[in-house]
Amino acid sequence: MTQSDQRTDSPAPPGLPPVTPPSGRFIAQLFLVPGMIVLVAVLIILGINYLFIGGNTPQTFLSKLDSDNADIRWRGASDLAQHIKRPESKLLKADVSFALALAERLRKAIDELDDQEKALATKIAPLPQAEQDKAWRKLAPQRDFVEYLTSALGDFYAPVGVPLLCEIINRESAADVKGNTMRRRRAIWALSNLGAQLQVLAKELTSDQQAKIQGDLKQEISGTNSQRKSWALNALYHLDKSAVAKDAPGLVYVDRAFAQCAKTQDRFLRLQLAYAFNFWDGELAEPTLLSLARDDGFGTLIRIEEKD
Repeated sequence: MTQSDQRTDSPAPPGLPPVTPPSGRFIAQLFLVPGMIVLVAVLIILGINYLFIGGNTPQTFLSKLDSDNADIRWRGASDLAQHIKRPESKLLKADVSFALALAERLRKAIDELDDQEKALATKIAPLPQAEQDKAWRKLAPQRDFVEYLTSALGDFYAPVGVPLLCEIINRESAADVKGNTMRRRRAIWALSNLGAQLQVLAKELTSDQQAKIQGDLKQEISGTNSQRKSWALNALYHLDKSAVAKDAPGLVYVDRAFAQCAKTQDRFLRLQLAYAFNFWDGELAEPTLLSLARDDGFGTLIRIEEKD
C-alpha cells in the first residue's frame, strides 16, 4: 500500500462546531440584565436626590415646623438647619417668601411664649426660688423653638428678620429673666449672621438672583399683609438704601438698635454687640463702638445653667 493510499484511508480531522442561532434567553442576558442594573442605579440616585434635595422644599420644612408632633417638628428643624448651610442651598437662602414665613412663625412663637411666661410667673410667685427655677424649665420646648427660629432668620440673604431681631435684643424686662437673656444673645448672633450674608451677597449670587430677591420684596411691599410689608420694606432698605426713602415709616435702623442695646445691663450681650459691628454700619456705629470701648464693666454677667 502506497503512502497516498494511506492518506486517503485515514479519518478526516475534526472541523468547527456547528453554528446555532442565539436563543431568546441569551439575548435577554446580554441586554436586559445590564439594563436592569443601570435602571436600579438611576432609581437609587433619584431617591437620594429626593431625600437630600428634592424633598427639602420650603413647604416641606414649614409643614414639619407646624406639626403638633414634637418629634416631627424638631426633625424638620434639624433638617433645615443642616440643609440651609450647604453650598447648594443658595436658592433656599434667597427665597423671600420662605424667610417671611419663618418670621411670621417667630412672631407667633414669641407672643405665645410671652403669654405663657406671664401666666406662669403669677402662678409660681409664692413658691421658693428653687421651685420657681424648676417651673420655668417646663417652658423649655417653646423657648427652644423661639431661639431656633431666631437663629434661622440669620441664614437668609434677604434680611427680613431685622425688625424682630432688633426688638428681641432691646427687650430688657421679661417674666423669665434667664430665658429672655438667652433670646437676646441668640438674636445678636443672628443679626451678625445677617450682616455677614449681606457682605457676601454679590459674590455668592448672580445679578439676576439678586434682582429676583429685590423684585420679590417689592411684590411683598405692594401686598395686603401689613406685617410682611413692613419686614419686606426693611429688608429692601438694607439691601439697597436707594430703593427706600430713609424716613419711610416702619424702618428699623440696626445702628440705632445697637446703640440702645449698648446700654444693657448684660455685660456679655455688650461683648457680642461689639462683635456684631463687624457686619453693620451706620451713623451711630462709631460713637457706639467708642462707648463700648470705654465700657467699665457695669451691670451683671448672667450665667445660664440648665439643671434637670
